[in-house]
Amino acid sequence: MLFNAFRWGRKGVTTCACSPEWPGLVTELDGERLPGVPNPDGDATLVTYLGLKAHCTGCGARYPHGWAVQGRD
Repeated sequence: MLFNAFRWGRKGVTTCACSPEWPGLVTELDGERLPGVPNPDGDATLVTYLGLKAHCTGCGARYPHGWAVQGRD
């Protein structure tokens, strides 16, 4: 019985169809598109707090790893 208890929680593996993979990341906040950058330390605090999700700029696949909103220059 316990074997199937958590089956519903599995999600498919996200793959990027672009070549090279993940040419850029983007998210949307209040109708405005914000660029993102990969973050090896995991999701940034702002990303986690606001519940933002990053997507590939080419194919639109959801980015499965840690990321942060790119700083403005």
